[in-house]
Amino acid sequence: MASKKEQLGIMGGTFNPIHHGHLITARAAKEALNLDRLLLLPNARSPLRMEEALADPQQRLEMVRLAVAGEPGLEACDLEVRREGASFLVETLRDLQLQYPDADLTFLMGVDSLETFDRWREVAQIVKLARVKVMPRPGGSGSEALDALEKRAPVLAGKLELMAAGPHIELSATEVRNRVRAERSIRYLVPDAVADYIYLNKIF
Repeated sequence: MASKKEQLGIMGGTFNPIHHGHLITARAAKEALNLDRLLLLPNARSPLRMEEALADPQQRLEMVRLAVAGEPGLEACDLEVRREGASFLVETLRDLQLQYPDADLTFLMGVDSLETFDRWREVAQIVKLARVKVMPRPGGSGSEALDALEKRAPVLAGKLELMAAGPHIELSATEVRNRVRAERSIRYLVPDAVADYIYLNKIF
């Protein structure tokens, strides 16, 4: 009898910094999709956001590691940070397929990414390497954005799946960074270990 394949999720982002909104979303997605593990994957640099001011990739990776320490089923993944340069999902999925040949891969993306997904490198290969699940904004379905994407890129028609809207979390990394710069508290916005790391290393 063949053993059951591991269900391995991947949730990418800048995590600049990671905050409780990311963690709540990750936990909800893991449970909704019955994933065995969910890898949180900080990118080194998004090729479509090259002008964005980011903390050092190693610092963002360390903040993710601190945030998920002791969180069952959530893990930090350093693949894109180790690779350096621009981060391309298709390369990451190929690496993960080699690293976990007996796993089924599921890539989680936010609905906002639908606006640019057809410009990502080798999108036709991405949807062959992993199931792609789209997380809508709370209160929205994301169906219009998905329809628009499929019209722009017919090769993706029927290849992406919309999830039910997750928890409504009014929190952003921009807000966290702004509060740090204004010397205001970020307690309860990020895990305590992440806050300590930000202050100790004078990030943002």
